[in-house]
This record gives sequence, structure tokens and C-alpha cells, in this order.
Amino acid sequence: MSNTPNNAIPYAQEGTLDPATSLNQALDTIDALLQIEVQGIQNDPPAAPADGGRYIVATGTGDWAGQDNQLARYVADPGYWQFFPAKVVLNQVDGLLYINGSSGWQVANRPETLPVITGDTSTDLAGVVGQMLGALDGVFWDSQTT
Repeated sequence: MSNTPNNAIPYAQEGTLDPATSLNQALDTIDALLQIEVQGIQNDPPAAPADGGRYIVATGTGDWAGQDNQLARYVADPGYWQFFPAKVVLNQVDGLLYINGSSGWQVANRPETLPVITGDTSTDLAGVVGQMLGALDGVFWDSQTT
């Protein structure tokens, strides 16, 4: 079975008499990866996870061993963890956006305030670009290759 290129959502197998299994697996993956908000970034699985609970595995232990930097999602029935690669999540604990780049999960920082562009924007393109680049100084950009 092959997967979609961006989110590794499994395609339903062709020629299958009952495609429900692969379709349900695809829907489960979509549910896990859309609007990714996690309950935290931690090493250990929680003692009593909620159905569908999502976490970022820092340095995995127990059921999360070997799943470092993955998105962990709990499936209550029958009770197991699924793991997915993820690139951007919102952490409920601190309300910050995190990006998984070449050096692991890091907070995606931003300037405190947006800049006010001054001058004649119709004729001074170099000046406007300079102001914009100056305003972005310190913003986290990660040159990630996939």
C-alpha cells in the first residue's frame, strides 16, 4: 500500500473487496494530523491519556521509546499509541507554536510588534525591503530539508 506524499495518509488498496480498513486508517491519520494541537511535549506517556490525545515525544520512554520527535496520538479502543511525523504544532501547555526542524522541536518566535513601513513604497523598493528584513531580525527560520 502506498501513501500520500505530504502527510503519509494511506491510500485504499485497489481491488480490495472491503476497503473499510484502509479507508478508516486514512481517516484516522487525517484526524491525527489536521489542526495539530498537542497536550504537551514530554518524554513519558501520560498515565491516563484521553482518546485522541496528542503529544510531542521529546526523548521517548516506555511505550514511546524510539519515537523521539514524533507526534504521539492515543487510540482508546483497543488502547495503543500511533506515531506520526509532524512539522508544526500548537502546544496547549504554553500556547506557543513549535516547528520541527533540523535541530528538533523549537519555538517559532516572532517579533513583538509588526513594523511600520515608512517612506515612498512606490519608488523606494530597496528601502522597503531593508525595513522588512530589519523587522524580521531574530525571527526563527529553519532551513529544513525533507
